[in-house]
Amino acid sequence: MTSMEFGNDTSAALDLAGQRALVTGGAGGIGAAVARRLAGLGAHVVVADIADAAGEAMAAEIGGEYHHLDVSDPDAWARLADSLAGLDIAFLNAGVSTRIDGDPDASDAPMGEVTERAYRRIMGANVDGVVYGARAVLPEMIARGRGQIVITASMAGLSAIPLDSIYGLTKHAVVGFTKSLGATYGPLGVCTSAICPGFADTNIISADLMDLLRSIDVPVMSPERVADAVVVALAAAQPGSLWALWGDRPITRYIPNAVYDDLEDFV
Repeated sequence: MTSMEFGNDTSAALDLAGQRALVTGGAGGIGAAVARRLAGLGAHVVVADIADAAGEAMAAEIGGEYHHLDVSDPDAWARLADSLAGLDIAFLNAGVSTRIDGDPDASDAPMGEVTERAYRRIMGANVDGVVYGARAVLPEMIARGRGQIVITASMAGLSAIPLDSIYGLTKHAVVGFTKSLGATYGPLGVCTSAICPGFADTNIISADLMDLLRSIDVPVMSPERVADAVVVALAAAQPGSLWALWGDRPITRYIPNAVYDDLEDFV
């Protein structure tokens, strides 16, 4: 892997005054941290989530607006369409793990114990939600010749994750989608990039997993640290780029070693 590294001063040169941003999963965790950061940089933020009370409180806190949105529901995206007019930034962040809290039949291992309900739930949020979101915001961005989409992937999209194979599947899908959108729409003025954080202190991590990570000294980042990476991605504006972060290490652009220089090498 080759890389570009960035320090911790992520927002010095980024002015979002007058811009309009969407944050899915914006009621808590990484989404809330990013909503606050974008609003602090001058953007008007549209907070979207299924947690209505927390989402409304977040929107009120930052002077934005709130909309109920189940990202896995294409009809819900269609109902949100008018609120997405004039969007400059879309942070497609909402996601879940395979495990369903309180459901003893839903397990992330072994594979034979993953229920259909758990599988459809994670695919709906982590994959369908990103595809539907991109489908909703891209046409107008392309027509205007500008815009940025940042997607929450994961280090689990860059390597193996033994703890939750299906979560790894969804994040590898998001990484491939990001790279392909970057190649397709970057020349048209729309930049798609993804952040690939390690473990972050959000409700995706169960209490048992948190205890395990701490016991083996695996760093768990704050949501605010992950928000730093979103700002880096927006400031860099590199279509198809992937931004990795782990603990307090510098935010790094992940660039796999190239096997082929271009498609002509293997067609």
